[in-house]
Amino acid sequence: MVVLPLSAVDSHRGQWPIAAGLALLMLGELLLMNGLGSAGALVWLLSVPPCIAAVASFKSRDFAIPVTVASIFVSSFVIRLFHVNMPTILSPLTIAETAACLVLTAVIVREEPRRAATWSVGWLMAVSFFAAIVRDNWISGSNYNEMLGSLVLGFGAVGVGLYFRARDTESGRLIASAITDAQKEERIALARELHDVVAHHVTGMLVQAQAALEVSDDDPKAAHRLLPGIVRSGTEALGAMRRMVGTLRQGENEIATTDLAADVIATVERTRELGFETRLRIDLPDEVPPELGRSVLRLVQESLTNVHKHAQSPTMIDVEILRTPQNALRVVVADDGQPHELNQGGYGLVGMRERVDLLGGLFSAGPRENGWQVLAELPLEGSK
Repeated sequence: MVVLPLSAVDSHRGQWPIAAGLALLMLGELLLMNGLGSAGALVWLLSVPPCIAAVASFKSRDFAIPVTVASIFVSSFVIRLFHVNMPTILSPLTIAETAACLVLTAVIVREEPRRAATWSVGWLMAVSFFAAIVRDNWISGSNYNEMLGSLVLGFGAVGVGLYFRARDTESGRLIASAITDAQKEERIALARELHDVVAHHVTGMLVQAQAALEVSDDDPKAAHRLLPGIVRSGTEALGAMRRMVGTLRQGENEIATTDLAADVIATVERTRELGFETRLRIDLPDEVPPELGRSVLRLVQESLTNVHKHAQSPTMIDVEILRTPQNALRVVVADDGQPHELNQGGYGLVGMRERVDLLGGLFSAGPRENGWQVLAELPLEGSK
């Protein structure tokens, strides 16, 4: 995705109104020149390049200053040679030339680096001073007020450019901060997803491998029977990783399960294969929002993973996913093992809490009378 700077967007919006304004000024100047003859027409034509350069400067400023300086330089000699009395306002330049130079000054001060902007504005000031001398001795005692007005116009254009330059800088900081925050959130979401998906399968592998290690000396055949489960868990973990990497490469969000009940049942079956007696009660609505379905599955997987890792001699694990009268899904995963303390700072609990918070639900996890319980209530779509 390409993000245009705010200055570029504003410049393109302001380009055509400026072009229309300069065209109207040139038309008015043409009407005021009635009777000035061919020399006046030539001077008027020479004011066209600065206006074009001013409009073009919104996109490219490579030739704007040379074209403007050359045009004003030549027109000054034409005015001096043929004694053309061109209409002016607070400037030795014609009305159109003055407006074009003011636009150029503001755009260059806003867009160009400081050194390039200083040189460009310096060239415009120099050619304006040259025009003031050459064009019928414009600098005289009677023109001091107009000279002061010309300086005010020039400094005003510089001030406008500096204002927009400062605004663009601040906008750039805000955009950079927003991008950084978005990247941080994306990294946290990715870390949470990696933990939830991979830890579940890897924990199953570890449990089966530990069981195989315990019985390998006394009953090698029993250890051999555990190997297919280890291979299957490893294959599932690798497949989950590949799907996640493929999702990231495509730049799309992971597609949520279309059959939440089937995925939960499969997760519970894997827990039973590890030797944990597990009861499942599930009552889902006909349609579950994709994000909600993905989060419910991850909550069940992470809760069962914690039981595998931390529960001490559990005889039964209860998994419940039921609808509540408040139009929400209630997820409960509880075991009856000996009381144990799960590290409250663990990434699993943090990830589960973040998921539930993002969906506007309620979450709790902690020891109960016998064992440990994870409880979450997730509102269905439109009921947060």
